[in-house]
Amino acid sequence: MCGIGGIFFKSNSHGQKTGEIAYRILEGIYRRGPDSTGVALWHKNEGSKLYIGINCDDPSLSHTVIKRLNELTTLKEATDGTGYIRAVVDYSGVESELVEAIDVLHPSISVASIGRNLEVLKHMGGVANLETQFNLKKYDGRLAMGLTRYATESNIDFTNGQPLAARANSDLTVVHNGHITNYHYLRSTYGLKGYEFTTQNDSEIIPIMLIDEMSKGASFEEALNISINKLDGCFSYIAITSDRFALVKDSYAAKPTVIAETDDFVALSSDPQSLREGVLSDTEVWEPGAGEVNVWQI
Repeated sequence: MCGIGGIFFKSNSHGQKTGEIAYRILEGIYRRGPDSTGVALWHKNEGSKLYIGINCDDPSLSHTVIKRLNELTTLKEATDGTGYIRAVVDYSGVESELVEAIDVLHPSISVASIGRNLEVLKHMGGVANLETQFNLKKYDGRLAMGLTRYATESNIDFTNGQPLAARANSDLTVVHNGHITNYHYLRSTYGLKGYEFTTQNDSEIIPIMLIDEMSKGASFEEALNISINKLDGCFSYIAITSDRFALVKDSYAAKPTVIAETDDFVALSSDPQSLREGVLSDTEVWEPGAGEVNVWQI
């Protein structure tokens, strides 16, 4: 059992800080997943800025990562989260080469996410730890979607924490509540196609599946619908790209996620009370049906 949720503002003008709302929503569903908490943030970015999240399960090696980033990029900002490094760089090279150069530093080091618009933050325990390390409440962009994780498939560590990204493509990340029961078969299938897996988390198959379907010509929404048929198990997940985000529910609708939508925002949560506490309003909520895909433009 995990909890997923967050907030999206339809314009740049909004009264409450996005990070504060996301904090309250995630705090409200902490009981659903006390092992780790993560969030995906959306940034408007028209330059060469790149957001990189790096798993460093041996915190003593953080300085090695930051030194390498200084050598390969113009490092604008780096936050050592004691196990997870948030970095903002200027970089105009090939993203896959930068990922490889960081991955080879040590077996406990791996790039978790890379994006021009999307940034992933994560930490062990509840959202209070995420706030302590990365000042989540200060974020005031348009989208913050996250997860409180209850680990069932893989280790409780930074590498297996969510959100998870498909590193074959920047600016795609997923938060997932549920269990993919045909994960091992799918992992083998996509591995034969050349896709690289960096975790033991069954959720990692989702972004890789979406990337693969879109590489074959499917639209984002078509790929989401295909995933409902290809993934076995009970699940509810949020997928985010540079210009869209979506909520997907399996054909059983066994994993709860409710939606509140107004002229100003779209809010999601596994729990209606945490959603209302997040937006500070007794707003009306509704729950999508089985096999339903809802997509919003950022």
